[in-house]
Amino acid sequence: MELMLTENQTLPLYILVFTLTCAQVLVLYFLSASYTAPQGLGLFTVYFMASLTGWILFALQQGQAGGALGVDLAAIVALLNAYLLFLACGQRAGILRGRWLLAALCLGAGFSAFYLPPQRMFAVQLAGTALLWAAAGAISATRCWRSANVGDGLIAGAGLGLAGGMVWLSLAGDDSAGGQQLALGLYACAHVLVAVGFLGSVLLEYQQQLSQLATRDPLTRLFNRRGLEESLHLSLAAAARHNTRTSAILVDIDQFSRINDNFGSELGDEVLRQIAEVLQDQCRGSDVVARIGGEEFLLVLPNSDGEGARTVAERLRQAISDSVFRAERQRIAVSVSAGVATLEGTTTVEELALSAARALQVARREGHNRVAVVDQQTRLFRTGTATEGA
Repeated sequence: MELMLTENQTLPLYILVFTLTCAQVLVLYFLSASYTAPQGLGLFTVYFMASLTGWILFALQQGQAGGALGVDLAAIVALLNAYLLFLACGQRAGILRGRWLLAALCLGAGFSAFYLPPQRMFAVQLAGTALLWAAAGAISATRCWRSANVGDGLIAGAGLGLAGGMVWLSLAGDDSAGGQQLALGLYACAHVLVAVGFLGSVLLEYQQQLSQLATRDPLTRLFNRRGLEESLHLSLAAAARHNTRTSAILVDIDQFSRINDNFGSELGDEVLRQIAEVLQDQCRGSDVVARIGGEEFLLVLPNSDGEGARTVAERLRQAISDSVFRAERQRIAVSVSAGVATLEGTTTVEELALSAARALQVARREGHNRVAVVDQQTRLFRTGTATEGA
C-alpha cells in the first residue's frame, strides 16, 4: 500500500500528527491526575502511542517505495493498532472474548505483506483492519448502550464507520492513489473520533461519579441526607395526599468509638460497610436507607405503621447481632440500638429523623442492643417484649 503525498498534502499531514499528539497528551495528563484510573486506560495509552508511531512511519515512508524492507510498515502498524484498539475497548467494557482468534487473524494479515503481491496485500490488510475496527466498534456500542455514555458512542461510530468504508474499498478493488487517499482520510477521521470519544467517555464518567458523590456516602454507597430527601420526595408527597403513615428507624452502632480505638479505623470502616449491607438486605424495595452520621443510619419506610416498623427494627437488630465481625481472627461483638417513629400525613425527613432520635435516646438510656418506639407513648423493646417507658 504505497501512497505518495504532494507537498501541499504533506503540511496538513504533519499538522494532523501534531494535533493528534497534543490530544493524546491532554488525555493522558488529565487521566494521570485522577484518583482512580478509568477502565482501559493502560491499553488506550498504548493504542495512542502506537498510532502516533504509525503516523510518523507513514510520514517518513513517503517517497521511499515501501521502505528498506520492501514492505508497507505503516499499513502493518495500522493493522496492529486496530487490534490494540479492540483490546482497549474490550478491557474498558469488560468484554474479553475473541482476543486470541482476532490476534491470529491480525498476525496472518500482517504476514501477508511478506508473501502476497501488493494488490492482494492491500485487500487483505484492508479486510483485517476493517474486521478489527468493526469488533472494537461493536464492543463500544455495547458499552454505550449499557452506560448511556455518548463518548463510547463516538468510538463505536468511528469503528463501525471505518469498517464500512474499508469494506466498500475492498469490494470496489480500488487500490489506486485516490482509493488509498480515501482510506487514509477515513483512518484519520476515525482516529480523531476515538481520541475525542475516549476523553468524552471519561469526562462523562467523572461527571456521573461527582453527581453520585453529592447524594451518596462514599464509604457505604448508601444515600446521604441529600440523597435521602431527593429519593423520598414522591413518597412523602403521596403520604401527604392520601394521609398515610410513614415510619422511620434511626440505627446507632453501640460503642462504635471503642471499636475504632481498639481495632483501628480500617476495621471500623468495614463494620460500617457490613452493617450497611445488612440494613439493605433486610428492607423492602420501597424503603430507603441512608447514612446520616458517623455511625448513624436512617431508614424511612413509606406506608408503614409503627408496629410494622418495630418488627423491621427488631429484625435489623437481631441480624446485626448475629453477624460475624472479625479482627485478626478474633470475633468482635457488634450491636445496635434503634429508635422507631411513625408520623401520619404531611411530614418531612427532618421531622421523621427528630422523632426517631427521641426514641433512640430512650433506647440508649436503657443500655445497648435495644429498640424503642415513639407513637402515642414511648415503648422500649429488647427481644420483642414491650415495657412501658417514659
